[in-house]
Amino acid sequence: MAMRAAPAAATGFFSSPSSVSPRRFSFATPPPSLSAGRCIIHRRRLRAFPSSELPQEELNPSVDLLRKTAEAVGDFRKTPIYIVGTDCTAKRNIGKLLANSIIYRYLCSEELLEDVLGGKDALRAFKESDEKGYLEVETEGLKQLTSMGSLVLCCGDGAVMNSTNLGLLRHGVSIWIDVPLEMAANDMLKSTGTQATKDPDAFSQAMSKLRQQYEELKERYGISDITVSVQNVASQLGYSSVDSVTLEDMVLEIVKQIERLIRTKAMMEAAGKPF
Repeated sequence: MAMRAAPAAATGFFSSPSSVSPRRFSFATPPPSLSAGRCIIHRRRLRAFPSSELPQEELNPSVDLLRKTAEAVGDFRKTPIYIVGTDCTAKRNIGKLLANSIIYRYLCSEELLEDVLGGKDALRAFKESDEKGYLEVETEGLKQLTSMGSLVLCCGDGAVMNSTNLGLLRHGVSIWIDVPLEMAANDMLKSTGTQATKDPDAFSQAMSKLRQQYEELKERYGISDITVSVQNVASQLGYSSVDSVTLEDMVLEIVKQIERLIRTKAMMEAAGKPF
């Protein structure tokens, strides 16, 4: 991990293809749950895998999570965090709760691109028709977002698909959220209005596509500073099923690994070795 100075921000944010007008985004307003420097405490045990993506204001850390986070990452402030891995609602929800727990802003690069291009279908078509252009847009966005400091960025696959983008992730801490592909397949089908139980062939096709993507990208995901696997967390906590894992379980594991990373960095620096 290298926590060095970020490159200067380029002009234009997530500049869109020439046929689409570039759009500016404002980050002046903190997440609703963090307004006025406070955090609303949730009153229920949050499942890591709800049926849909939750608004950030509903993902509020418990007192215990806030305390443990403050103790673990107090010296970590202003270092950006990049979340990679197969896209799904669990990955995004974990990113939002992590951001709320450490009082960071949360952004999703895929959602920003969807906003610029005109929706999920437009982004999908752009990826399929112009992969080079998609990677260039991802590079431009990462260059600018690395200058933001206190940010949790949920990244699309473009963030790990070339060496330039992987290099930009070194300006912060990269975290691979490794989720069961079945969850991502269910998300994929839901976005098209299909239910896996009613269309097993569609589910099988989605799984096949996701397995192929996973096999192509898992080594690149694995370069991340931190890996948090849903299956491993379930096993460590003695759960019989990954369905028992909560969002806070996942964030606590991330925080533990960040704390371990900070200690390792301090030891390496004390020994006069690069980190």
